[in-house]
Amino acid sequence: MRIRMMIACAALALVAPSCKTWVKVPEHKITIVADSQIKRGADFSFCVTLTDAAGQQVYAAAYIYKITWVGSEGLTHKAKTGIYEKIKVKGSVGTATLHIMGYDAQDEYAEVATHKFEVQ
Repeated sequence: MRIRMMIACAALALVAPSCKTWVKVPEHKITIVADSQIKRGADFSFCVTLTDAAGQQVYAAAYIYKITWVGSEGLTHKAKTGIYEKIKVKGSVGTATLHIMGYDAQDEYAEVATHKFEVQ
């Protein structure tokens, strides 16, 4: 069963397109849907959505996120727009920051959005 799954994933990777859409500012307007307060030890969930210049939603654009917890630097994680992400709250009580990385107006990989929230 496991070998079949690996073969299926490999076949899908071969036929999937090699280029992908990334979050890019100012071409996209970024909205982060997330709580402003969360209890320590709970799950923090959020969703990044994009709209283009015509106001149409852009689905499955790639981005990287990292959360700076109070007293603890988070790791980077890959994600796609329109999909809820969930991560266990770490660090101490205080203000944490969600950092969204994508491409800026100069086509440089950079932080393109942030969301601050309180860990209680």
